[in-house]
Amino acid sequence: MLKVRQRHFYCLFICLVWSIKGWCSPWIGTLEPQLHQDLQVLVEWRILDASVSSYPVPWKGIAEQLEKLQIQSLPSIPATSAQRLKHYLQAHKKQTGQSVISLYGATDNSRFIGLNGVQAEKVKLNITKEFYAGRWAGQVSANRERGGKNHFDQSFLAYQFGDWNLRVGSLNQWWGPAQSSSLIMSNNARPLPSISFSRSQATRSENKWLSYLGPWFLTAQIGQLESQRTVPDTKLWMTRFNFSPVSGLEVGLSWSAMWGGEGQANSVGDLFKVLTFQTECVNGETSCDDALESKSGNHIAGFDFKYSMLVFNRPFSIYGQRIGEDAIDYYRVTDNANLIGLSTYLWGNKVFVESSDTNFACSNAGNDEKNCFYEHCTYQSGYRRYGRSIGSSFDSDARMLTLGMNKSFHDGDLFELVVNRLTLNEDKESPSPVLNGLSEKVFRLSGFYQTNYGDWLVKLGASIEYAEVDNADAETDSLIFAEIKYRLN
Repeated sequence: MLKVRQRHFYCLFICLVWSIKGWCSPWIGTLEPQLHQDLQVLVEWRILDASVSSYPVPWKGIAEQLEKLQIQSLPSIPATSAQRLKHYLQAHKKQTGQSVISLYGATDNSRFIGLNGVQAEKVKLNITKEFYAGRWAGQVSANRERGGKNHFDQSFLAYQFGDWNLRVGSLNQWWGPAQSSSLIMSNNARPLPSISFSRSQATRSENKWLSYLGPWFLTAQIGQLESQRTVPDTKLWMTRFNFSPVSGLEVGLSWSAMWGGEGQANSVGDLFKVLTFQTECVNGETSCDDALESKSGNHIAGFDFKYSMLVFNRPFSIYGQRIGEDAIDYYRVTDNANLIGLSTYLWGNKVFVESSDTNFACSNAGNDEKNCFYEHCTYQSGYRRYGRSIGSSFDSDARMLTLGMNKSFHDGDLFELVVNRLTLNEDKESPSPVLNGLSEKVFRLSGFYQTNYGDWLVKLGASIEYAEVDNADAETDSLIFAEIKYRLN
């Protein structure tokens, strides 16, 4: 019955796509994620006033600021980003929606997914159609992967009313200021089908009571995970609030909670228990000792920040993220993963260094036991979708150090080069899905180049990994990928 309903939904969705017209997409970068990087550049240079650590970012408010920019008066780096964003905005205003066909191919499946365009699957064909119609906007994205798998990831239907937006669909999201990973919401896993209620802009509010927040954005979402897991059809509550109370500073508060699913309580009342942090007995009894009480659901929450200042007339940024997980096994615990990073601009390039750690002893366990982050005694498939972490690209029990640089050229071309040093599952217990063995030490070099030829966009990239697997002799593995996109209108 569910599959029949989904089929009817997509048929209706496609009919809507080809029958209505309008003027502008609600978010920046749903078809071209690198536009989010351009937006961050303009905020770091303090040219735009917006809160941009939640991807995708609404166009509303930012579009008005872009139209007022005088590109010729800007320094070279932000001028390139502003020119690309303005060009994209003007093209959208002249269209009733884009149609894009893309083909992705790689020499192997990729273990680590980020914002560099590499994808998990080896081969994928995608056809995407956007539409805009007054307050309505949508996108149908039909995907066919190697082996005959079909899905509609990156499809959505949205309605805007006032300063708010209601959306149903599945879009990639990225919560936090880092470029290599996010500890709570990244594009590492396939996007969740969800219902989202969000602010329709990430700029300052005209309301005098809210103006002290500076630019701000809020989203609240309910999604459903896949059926092929320990608890099929687990629900996921997701919410984030990010704001910039003073110039140069952005703060984000994020919260996800797994609940419900097959064999679990799924009512609205049960969701209310999760949202109000009510406790339950982990042994299933109606009453128990405090030591056996745990919060309903599996909560993952924390904060992030980014502060950018101008040093020698160029931005220097420091940022971090701290995410804790609660109610794991039979402990009342909060285990915290951390990420910290620095970025600046040198010789026309943006350079950054980042470090993250999801490898730590479980709180209150009374020993050195690890393997707690992204795990749960009831939801044993963990904070993952189809075996891939919804948060960190490197999953749990991982230490990461990254050095990267990216460059935008005046003609719209992009180049990125990243070096990672990774320590994965050092204790060899409960290995995460990204591993080739029980544990690994990995030195990884990756990069890509992207260019445009009229209506064509071509991206070529590669990575090489030098890894010690289970303390055995080192192995070398490489991957080459290419993506070609063609805009049909």
